Formats: sequence, C-alpha cells, structure tokens
Amino acid sequence: MRYSFVQACLRMLALLTMVFQFSTAGAQGLQIGDPIISAEVKRILNYSSDHARLTDFVDGKALLIDFWFTTCTSCIESFPKLDSIQKEFKDDLNILLVTFETEEKTIRTFNTINRIRHVKLPSVVQDTLLHLIFPHTSAPHEIWVDKTGIIKAITDHRPVNRENIRRLIAGEELNLPVKKDNMGYAMAEPLIDHIDRDKLIKHSLIASHDPGLPASTGLYIHPDNGFLVSQATNGHLRSLYILAYNQWAKGFNYNRFIIDETVLKRCGNPEGDRNVYCYDAWWKDTSRASACLEMQAEFDRFFNVKSHTEMRKMPCMVLRQKGNGRRFKSIAEAGREETYYHKDTLFLKNVYLKYPIETIINYGRYSWSPFQFIEETGYEGKVNICLPGKYESIDQVNRFLHDVDLEVSLEERWMEVIVIQDKEKA
Repeated sequence: MRYSFVQACLRMLALLTMVFQFSTAGAQGLQIGDPIISAEVKRILNYSSDHARLTDFVDGKALLIDFWFTTCTSCIESFPKLDSIQKEFKDDLNILLVTFETEEKTIRTFNTINRIRHVKLPSVVQDTLLHLIFPHTSAPHEIWVDKTGIIKAITDHRPVNRENIRRLIAGEELNLPVKKDNMGYAMAEPLIDHIDRDKLIKHSLIASHDPGLPASTGLYIHPDNGFLVSQATNGHLRSLYILAYNQWAKGFNYNRFIIDETVLKRCGNPEGDRNVYCYDAWWKDTSRASACLEMQAEFDRFFNVKSHTEMRKMPCMVLRQKGNGRRFKSIAEAGREETYYHKDTLFLKNVYLKYPIETIINYGRYSWSPFQFIEETGYEGKVNICLPGKYESIDQVNRFLHDVDLEVSLEERWMEVIVIQDKEKA
C-alpha cells in the first residue's frame, strides 16, 4: 500500500514538473531554441512500446516530429520520402508521426493507400498533449530537434530534404523559414463562429487576404460529418474558378484560362495582398455538380464577370518515348520517392508521373509548364527524369530528356478551357 502511494506521488511530481516546464514556454508552446520536455507520449504505433517519453526519441539522435491528419494530401504524399530518409539516417535520426485522429482511422488510411502501405514509422495517435506543446492549425507541421534536444526549426513539409536533415544531424545552423499559423483558425472547421452546427445546411463566405493562413485550395467530403467542403485560403481568381469548375487536383494548366484583359487588370493578377481572397463553403446535402454551379454563379457575381467552358485548340506539351530504350525507368528500391529542385534542375526520382504532372508541372500560378503537359509514354511504372528548373523552350527540355529515351513536342489539342469575360462586354 505504501509503495503504491509513493509511486502515485512520484507520478504527480513528474506531471507537475512537466506542466511547469510547458507553462514557461508561453501560450504559443515550445519555440525555436527551447529544449523539448520529458512529456509522456501514449498510443504509439510501430514502436517497441505503446508509450514513451518524448526525450526517448532524442537519446543521441536528432528528431523530426511530423504532425499530420488523414485528409491532408501533402501529409500523405510526404510519407514515402520520410520513410526513405528514416532508413537512410537510421543511426542518427528518429522520425515521429503525430495525429489527433484515432488508431482505427490511422491504420485504415495506411492500409488503403497503396503508396504508403509499406511505411512503418512510429506514429502517435489520438494525441492531445503534443498538439498543446507544439500548437498549430495547418499540416504538415514539422518540429526539428537536434541531438542535444534543442528545437532548431519549426516549418512546413517543404524544407524536409536530405541536405537539411544532414545539417540537423551535424548540429549546423538550419536558417529555415519559420511556419507561423493563425492560431484562431482551424483548417477542419468552418470559418464562421457562434452557430449551432446541427442546424447548418449551407454556408459560404468570401474574405480578403489573411497573412496568417496557408495558401491552399480543396474540394472534398469532410470525413467526419459528410459535408461537401470547398475552401481556398489566400487564393486568387484562377484558383477560385479551378474549384468552381471541378478541376481541383486534376492538373489543370493555367494556360487553359481565357480571361479578358480588363478582368485581369481589375481583379485577376495578385499583387502582394491585393486580388487575393479567402473562400469557404459548406453544403450539408448537395452534389458536387450542384455545388460547382453555385460557386460559378457566386464568383461571377462577386467579380462582375461571366464565365463558361468551351472546347478550343490549345498548345500542349506532349511527352512520348523515343526509340525502344527505357532509360527513364527507375530501378531504385521501393518507397524512395523524391520530387525536388536543386540549382537549375527539377528532379523526379522514382516517382509515378501522375502526381508531379498534376501538382508541379501543370498546376498553379508557379507551374513548371507554360502549356498543358500531357504524358503519352504508355509506361505505368516509376521513372527517373531530370527537367530544367525553369522552362525556356522545347529544345531545352529535349536536351534534358535525350539520354533517357524521352522527348516532348508542342502540339495543338482540343482542350476544355475556362473563359472569363467582363460582364459589361459579354
């Protein structure tokens, strides 16, 4: 009986010590330069125990803490790279995944998405404590801890590469951009306050630029309540119409917009925080097609334009095999996938072409290709390809592809385009 009482006192003392340590970090949690605390972490998958101290993951190694959730596409796509980095630096680095979601939902996510099924990184599920210690609103959210237990950086997923990991392990200065979240914003919640959620049928808003929010777009079914959600934070006219015409995550190249010059001058070209908008819409019971029609009408009214789609012949960059060789074929081990820029080159290493074509080559204001990029190689496996970091000409691209039996050509193809006209001229 006495032994149990002593144990309880020791546990209480440890808890009070941890709370005191955390409270000294202030309302924003632990920051760069702070040491991590010996918080007890529970519900750990893919680990030797289902609980551990946070400091156990340092213990002579650097530590990268990756916060994620199951509907975060960027989070999911980064897992193969994290897994390969962990295997490469296993003697000097630990990577710890953390999510607030349940063990069941986490396991189901890894088991149903083929490209991450092999990933077995230690994963904290149903977490609340680490989210309090490292508060944030958007993911991926990365905490970089050196071998001495000092927090060296807090970033999103973009700086996570082998060079920066090597610098972390070596104890060198990182000087990475700090990820700053607007702590009043919850990505998985509507942007309106003081509403009875059970009575919500449909909600939408358009707001001006908010520097505390990440620049992102999405059109998806909310996994918990079944609402159809359309969101754009710090987006511009083109990104809003990508949502309205159901082209999100489909690699729609911006050269397929036909926009009146008067519209571009008035509201189309982002300039700092000018012509940048936040949009949020929730539908309790509607089809995606109906939601898109509503968004088209809403944006047309807001921008005082008239939009529609039509088929036009458009210049396209078409990728094909050249000859019978397949030197573009990847022979790297499974799971090691990377897409990154280095100096003047874009590297696509051991990847299926679909993802980089949709998210890097074709899509966005800073897309690599000035024309719709179409892949017609007929090859469905993974590839190793290098492209120029900045597109200049077809000949320039073909010089990069010459030694891997690929080539591109500029051809006209019938494509669906989005036409946006000044309402007064339409």
